[in-house]
Order: sequence, then C-alpha cells, then structure tokens
Amino acid sequence: MARTLAGSLDRDHALFIDRRFRKDDDSGEAFDLPLWPVVKRAFAGYSSLVLFLSAGASIRLLAPLLESKQIDPAVVCVDDAGSFCVSLISGHVGGADQLAQEVAVCLGARAVVTSASHASGTLAVDLLGREFGWRLKADATTITRASAAVINSQPIGIWQGAGEPGWWPDGKPLPGNIAVYATLEDLAASACATALIISDTTSDLETLLADKITVVYRPRSLVIGMGCRRGVPVEELESLLAEALRENGLSAECLAEIATAEIKRGEPGLEQLAERHGVPLSFLQANELNAVFETNPGAITSKSERAHGLVGVWGVAEPAALLTAGASQLLVNREKTTRATIAIARKDFTGNS
Repeated sequence: MARTLAGSLDRDHALFIDRRFRKDDDSGEAFDLPLWPVVKRAFAGYSSLVLFLSAGASIRLLAPLLESKQIDPAVVCVDDAGSFCVSLISGHVGGADQLAQEVAVCLGARAVVTSASHASGTLAVDLLGREFGWRLKADATTITRASAAVINSQPIGIWQGAGEPGWWPDGKPLPGNIAVYATLEDLAASACATALIISDTTSDLETLLADKITVVYRPRSLVIGMGCRRGVPVEELESLLAEALRENGLSAECLAEIATAEIKRGEPGLEQLAERHGVPLSFLQANELNAVFETNPGAITSKSERAHGLVGVWGVAEPAALLTAGASQLLVNREKTTRATIAIARKDFTGNS
C-alpha cells in the first residue's frame, strides 16, 4: 500500500520501508526495527506523515513527540487492510484532514475525519481563507472560543471588507447560525457575540467590536504603486510606506504586491522593500501607465510634467497601483517625499472593476 501511495500521491514525499520487505527496485529508504527512531526522525523533519499502523499503535508511538497543533506535523494512519485513512494529529492546522482525504482517494479507502467543524459541515475558524493566504490575527484562546461558538451553533457574524469572496463553497448555504453583514456597523450592533472580520483596515475594529469575541483575517488585498529617484535607500521607501498605511488605517499584513515603472527595474531600494514584505515587485511599461490618464482620469490626482520629461510617463504611483490591482479607484491618492511617491489600491477580486 505504501508503494501504491508513493506512486500516486500528488505531493513531494519520501518513502520509508521496513528492510525486511524492501524490494530491489524500491526507491525508498530502508530501516531496521524498532520503528521508534525512524518515526522520531520523520516527525521532526517532515510536515506530514502517513503511518501504515493502527490508530492505537500510532498514538502510543507518537505520544512522547507531541507538542502542540501549531507545530506538530499532520499525521494520518492507515489500517492493515487499507480500508480507512484516519486523520490522527493536527487535523485542521496541520492539514491531516485534507491529507486523509487525498490518501483515501489514492488507496480507494475511506477517509475518517472527526474534526467537529468537518463533521457538522460548518466553517473552521482557524482555516478560513487559508487557501488564499489570509493571515489569522487572534490569540489561541480567542480562536478556541470562536471555534466553540461556531460548533455549538451560537450566533456568528461575518463582515468582509476586502479579499477573495470564495471562502464558502458556491451553492452551499451557510449554517443557520452564521450571518454575513453588509457593514461593520451592522455587525457591531447585532446580537452576535462572536465576529469574524475579513479586512485590510485597522481603524475602528477594536472600538466597534470591544464587546465581541473577534477574530480578524488579513487578506492579501493591497497593491502599492511606487515611484522613486535612482538610489533612494530602502529605509526611506519603508518610512513612506509605513506612514501611508498608518495615516489611512491600513494593515501592512495585507500587502499583495508593489508595482512600479519598467524603467525602475533593478532599483535596489524597491527590490529590497518587496523582499522585506515578502511580496512580488511588478513592472509596467510607460504606455500602460500613460493610458490610465486617458481611460480613468477621474482616479488620477494630477499629471507630472517633470516625470514625463524625465522618464516619459505622466506618473507612476497612481496608475501602477490601479492597473496592478485591477481597480477603478484608489484607496490612497499619491503621497510623496522629495524623492519618492506612493499610492495604494485595493485588489478587485470580482473582476468587475
């Protein structure tokens, strides 16, 4: 079964085989009993494990290694007959629930997933938006309390101000205890004791939701348009970015991309800024930037004669942000220092900009 799984699982993997059963053409690593040393090494070195052992034997073997669901790898165990794939350790956070289902498909087995949210068909607080790269902002106690409220069918309010809309399966109705509110103020005024907030803003959240159990999700929704003179140090660009975000109540954890003009390719300060924030740096041609001044003049604050004379564009920060975000309006109009400019747009995830 392990060989079958290794040949069909669509993941990078390593195969460990008891030396007694290893074949000449096996590519996996052979080990000698006892099993404990190889399991201990694999537990420390891999993000997920599939054990071809009973659940009881697996638990006894793994018990001394367990620390917390935040850092333990996902563990799935498969019975000797290959009938059941059990999500055993780190079902949600580690991904064992998903892995069990993948293994079951490969082996023609049945996945056994006992996580409460999975069993009840509701959303998982600690997984919401993970496939989109949303960042979860809440401590472990708050997440546990919010998860309990969801599972126990207590009233849950959701407000989304940014990010991808497809966090719940199309055509599947939300559980009856979960309501989506049109505005943050409506949610704040509701009787819901638990609030799930999907937002790139920082202002008003703590004040409005002070009486609720609140979990905040930070989507990758903000596009930074930026222009600068040659040789501007990253510290100056970082300061300009931080000030623009702070003054406009936007979260630095929601940066999706930094966009600039093609002529700035190879600019060290911009490259270092993108690297610091772990986002891509994209480049736009002069004709693309200039076209925005004709197609969407209402979103642009002004043309720069100086920039046009120097590099052939009427502006960089504002059109770069708009184009890359696929947006029709800016969140933050152009702000500048003597050597750099910045503008911010929110990504349009609907395709209706």
